[in-house]
Amino acid sequence: MKIAIFGIGAIGGYIAGRLTNAGEEVSLISRGETLNVIRNSGLTIHNENKNYTVTPKHITDDPEEIGIVDTIIICVKADAVEIASEMIKPLINKNTIIVQTQNGLTASQKIGQILGKEKVLEGICHFGAQVISPGIVRGMANSPKLTIAETNNDKTQRLLSLQSTLNNAGFNAVIPESFQVDQWAKLMAVSALGSIGAITRSNSPIWRQIPSVVEMWIKNMEETRDVAKSLNIDVPYQEIQDRIDNLPQGVGSTSMHRDIADGKPSEIEHQIGSIVRIAKENNVTIPVNSFIYNALLPLEKLARGEISA
Repeated sequence: MKIAIFGIGAIGGYIAGRLTNAGEEVSLISRGETLNVIRNSGLTIHNENKNYTVTPKHITDDPEEIGIVDTIIICVKADAVEIASEMIKPLINKNTIIVQTQNGLTASQKIGQILGKEKVLEGICHFGAQVISPGIVRGMANSPKLTIAETNNDKTQRLLSLQSTLNNAGFNAVIPESFQVDQWAKLMAVSALGSIGAITRSNSPIWRQIPSVVEMWIKNMEETRDVAKSLNIDVPYQEIQDRIDNLPQGVGSTSMHRDIADGKPSEIEHQIGSIVRIAKENNVTIPVNSFIYNALLPLEKLARGEISA
């Protein structure tokens, strides 16, 4: 399969490394130091079992150098999806599929508006990865889970073909009965972890020692589940219970938390911000989410230059 991956950060780099190592024809679209390192030295993956370096078919900042591909996986942050969608037009013919991997709820819709909704497959990454340095990525799981789906939840041949390709590269590629349930479960989890971390300025091993903060984290998830219910999406409470059970072992922070802590623009509007807006539209009361969102908003607007210090 000819695959292009747009955005070679932690997630994009890890997906690219595994697929290239499995023998797929993978091209990378990147920029800056990451592009130069991979062009000169390859893409290096540090895994729990082994380390390896791969050489992609192409590494470029110009998609026109790659040509038509079968599959494009977009691994940029949610704010950059529209720019990425415009840039990948030279890679696309009538059979090309585009897989979104962004947190939040709107990426596939934005891609579809630019490139055609019939080309888009949904994706959710359930694994962690870390950029050690440009061109060197550490994976956090032996069998990283990826959820993939058609937006209407049909099990099409193109979906099954992508599942086979991903599984061959060592992923646990799962096709759910309802992508929308999985999407809200992921949003519920990542938004709660990121927003609690950002407002307490600490990772979970620190704030989980304080029962009142754990209660706030749980309430945050319960509220998000209520918002999903207002859209007739029923996220099982077991999704919350599983995260409660795993909290003592977690070492978690999220990119949203880290970006806010570092004074950078974050994905707050695509995570807790979208939850607050949908709750308001559907008359759902969510005091914890609303308080955290508004408490973090000044830092976000400062980072984006929308207000002054």
